[in-house]
Amino acid sequence: MADELTYTGLTTKDNLTLVNDLKTNLQDLYGGDEVLNLDSNTPDGQFVEIVAELGTVIRQMITEVYNSCDPSKCTGSVQDSRYQINYLERKAGAFTLQNIAITANKTVSLQGLDNAYNEENVSAFTVSDNNGNNWYLVDSTTIYSGTTTLEFRAQTKGYIIPTIGTIVNQVTIVDGITNVINSVGPTTIGYEQESDADFRIRRENSVAANGKNNEDTMLAQILELDGVIAATYHINRTNTTDSTGTAAHTLWTVVEGGANTAIADIIYANLGGSGTRGSVTVPLTTSGLQQININFDRETIVPLYIRFDIKPITSLGEINQDDIKQYIADNLTYNIGEDVETSKVTQICADAMLSDGGNGYALNIEISDDGVTWTDYLAVSSIADKYTTDVNKITITAI
Repeated sequence: MADELTYTGLTTKDNLTLVNDLKTNLQDLYGGDEVLNLDSNTPDGQFVEIVAELGTVIRQMITEVYNSCDPSKCTGSVQDSRYQINYLERKAGAFTLQNIAITANKTVSLQGLDNAYNEENVSAFTVSDNNGNNWYLVDSTTIYSGTTTLEFRAQTKGYIIPTIGTIVNQVTIVDGITNVINSVGPTTIGYEQESDADFRIRRENSVAANGKNNEDTMLAQILELDGVIAATYHINRTNTTDSTGTAAHTLWTVVEGGANTAIADIIYANLGGSGTRGSVTVPLTTSGLQQININFDRETIVPLYIRFDIKPITSLGEINQDDIKQYIADNLTYNIGEDVETSKVTQICADAMLSDGGNGYALNIEISDDGVTWTDYLAVSSIADKYTTDVNKITITAI
């Protein structure tokens, strides 16, 4: 493999190729029949490793500059600049969404965030967990005697995951509300700032805003909503229920993040003659004063476990496993309904190694959805499934 720029793109030598080339050149320089000892614990071997590492870093910088010209590959501040061409800005962060069971002993009207979905300090029916995190009701609603499950949003953006059974405190005291509790996990996990990968996916979908059908336009408009992280859809145009369980002539939309009413408004505006499917129901009033319900779903979080081995390239420098795990958790993202295979995971693991100094290889990468059975491919069981990982689901073994 050579360093070259052709019509097919830029290719550069990897670290192993550089090491082998240097060893060959050094042997030729010494000449004769003497075979040099270029093990990593010898002066000549360490010289080769250091020079190869310098060459690798320089090639990484060149590749980064080259990729920055391609909207599909650029990252960071360059990505922010490039995407302004498409009138897109990086989202500052997203809120965790949580379904909470509210028990009442009479009819009660509760104030939600509604159009103030992205405000952090607003007046809305509020509950809190045992760690002091406040949770706002997303949509204003009226509930009746009994238990009703409603969607709440964390007060602040970021990675907030409440423990089941800990959101039990009423901050806003309302006569008739007798109990609140989160008996299930969150439906959407927030983050501090939109990652490069998510920003790239959103741009690729946004160019469909002027698509040739209503569903593509709907998807692009939903992705532009404040607080929306990802979205997808499936439409059954046949006369019978299809293999996904979607009824005939029905639209199934799945959205991560965003306000229910804003999402429903866009679905209705692009609906045509289809019905809608989903566990989230938003009542709307049409321009003809007809009352209709718009349905859609939230994503189903599927845990992704990762394990792999690390083989150091040299004895120089330590490998920080915690930093590598954090890099993977921050940068390995999947869209709703996206299958998982190890080639993408392998690339992120390799990037994580480079971010830690490049002194190692990630080998024998495997994935799992339960931490017990390991494979190299995981398919979603529903278009609503979304694979996610965190540092506690990543296992690294030094070899």
